[in-house]
Amino acid sequence: MEILREWYGLIANSPYAPFIRDIFAALGVFILGWIVARWADAVVRKRLSNNKGLQADDTYRPLIAIIVRYAIVLAALYAALDIAGIGAASLLAVFGAAGLALALAVQGTLSNVAAGLMLIFLRTIKVGEYIQTPDVEGTVLEIGLFTTEIKSPDGVFISVPNAQIWAKQVKNFSRFKTRRLDIILEISRDNDVGLALEVLQKTLSAHKLVTADSAQTVISGFTPTSVQLQARCWLKADNLRSDASQIRLSLHDALRAEGVKMPPLPLPAAK
Repeated sequence: MEILREWYGLIANSPYAPFIRDIFAALGVFILGWIVARWADAVVRKRLSNNKGLQADDTYRPLIAIIVRYAIVLAALYAALDIAGIGAASLLAVFGAAGLALALAVQGTLSNVAAGLMLIFLRTIKVGEYIQTPDVEGTVLEIGLFTTEIKSPDGVFISVPNAQIWAKQVKNFSRFKTRRLDIILEISRDNDVGLALEVLQKTLSAHKLVTADSAQTVISGFTPTSVQLQARCWLKADNLRSDASQIRLSLHDALRAEGVKMPPLPLPAAK
């Protein structure tokens, strides 16, 4: 304690005491601003996702929270520098020079920010949608200023720079409420093809999962031993895989119930 008192006495009597005091005050203001910014980020995210809050869209919520957070940090930094004795004109010059240097140093990062803003405001993708690009596939968890967070089909977390998504072709499997299903079935050529088409059409049209008036069955081709039939319909997109499986099973059972024969098995290769 005696040593601390001696150090305090030296600092208090030093001609640099006001400057040191201002530096510590500025540091305290910046740390406080940083803490408040983190708290505000959490509060904004919570309030915008609460039924009693403002109910912002899931896609916009992270962006709003980040803007609030960085605005508070920048305000705290400005106040800290002002307390440290750096004037407003000097602050603007410092921020301008720092911004220019930072922009030149992190051009790739800024491209991710620009791409993130384009993805958010043009609504190319939204939180909760299932997308596919040449490099990644999965459900969008969050679109940030720098990266997009995605959950892959096998449950793996993926963080992708926004520019990599914006610059590539994006397939959005969740944007529309219905999706088309095409099913190819092969039957033997000695069947009554007209009857097979009628059975498929009737089964599709009556199926509860098929969108009204969307069922269609046609002959899509021939082989030396079989006829290729195509069944087409539209299903709801939210449970496509399971519904498509049920449709295929129903068509298979309907053909079997009418005694429609399948193509003959290929002959084994000669040894």
